[in-house]
Amino acid sequence: MPASNNVFQRNANTSLIAQLIWRQEGLSRVDISRQLQLNKSTVSNIISYLMEVGLVHEGERKDATSLGGRKPIELSIAKDFACVFGFDLQPSHYRSVIMSADGSILWEVKGSKRQLSFESFICSVVDEALNAHKGIQIPILAMAFSIPGQIDAPNGVIIHSYPFAIRNYRLKDFLKARYDYPIFIENDANCAAWLDLHWTLGFDFKSNAVSVVADFHEESKRNDSVIGIGAGFGVIIDGKVYHGSHNSAGEFCSLSWKRGNPNQSGLDTDLLKRTIDDKEALADWLVDTFQSLVPFFAIMDFDTVILHGNPLSDEAWTRKMLEERIPSFLGILEKIGCSLIFETNDESVSAKGAALMYLNQLYSVPALEEDYSERQSWSEIVELLQDQRDTYKIR
Repeated sequence: MPASNNVFQRNANTSLIAQLIWRQEGLSRVDISRQLQLNKSTVSNIISYLMEVGLVHEGERKDATSLGGRKPIELSIAKDFACVFGFDLQPSHYRSVIMSADGSILWEVKGSKRQLSFESFICSVVDEALNAHKGIQIPILAMAFSIPGQIDAPNGVIIHSYPFAIRNYRLKDFLKARYDYPIFIENDANCAAWLDLHWTLGFDFKSNAVSVVADFHEESKRNDSVIGIGAGFGVIIDGKVYHGSHNSAGEFCSLSWKRGNPNQSGLDTDLLKRTIDDKEALADWLVDTFQSLVPFFAIMDFDTVILHGNPLSDEAWTRKMLEERIPSFLGILEKIGCSLIFETNDESVSAKGAALMYLNQLYSVPALEEDYSERQSWSEIVELLQDQRDTYKIR
């Protein structure tokens, strides 16, 4: 049943206000009313509601204006309102985070469970996070998963993941049958793009950018069927993560790739395996990958490229290789005025990005054409969180 105009408008205004506080901590009620052009009484009523349910809390008073009067009070998202789990699953390793509703990291871990089947692997990783959550004791909003491959995010289906050798697997259905929380699935490079959109680019929702996530597949040393290195590309257009017509945006193939190749390029498989500990092999991969991006960047006119991952972690060496062996890549970035940013120190970028993807939806304003019956209202979210508090006797 569609929501009434009054219910829709109230939820939309609540989301607008919560979103603004999330993005710009320290705003006052007056700031919010001015920025959103909403009536002061509307803002005050919604802030009172958000404080009552525990999402927003008051901080210090700001400096008084030149007109005098009472100093306005700063507002922020409460860290203890709720949390979201973010998981990045790769064949050779996993990264898990628990992120609070304000974006703070409450817990994170990395590890490997190579000996387990895919389903056992996922359950083991989730159960580890649930066990850690016992010490955090705030309600869980959702679980969000980063997976390499072609992902149907709305339906939670792995269309094809070459690293996991999986096709047409309904991961969301599998997880919902075992865990009583909202479940979200996304491609790993797209998750990195969600992180960059919110953190690296500082909530610049006019950005056109690319998040490059490179990763060594360390299990290739023990498994001949596994390629030694890979990269994904999260594409941001006008401040939105782009999925493409078939959920394949960012699934890269280099110019050397030929029909039937199981990997992303036409490079010899043995060379790709050597990239883990052979800089010359890694340089060959860099050339093959970034040379292939030149026409793409020339056409798309991006403003920022953000690099993530261990293969790109030596910034000085990577820049030298790009300059010496692929001058056209740096040249096209200069031509279009595109910045190159190295963010390679955080190994949990896709896990954090998965959690941020959910928070972005939590605070987003529903579109008029959206099927509102599929989206939780703020009252429904608050009710679900209260059920957790009552059931598990958490604060």
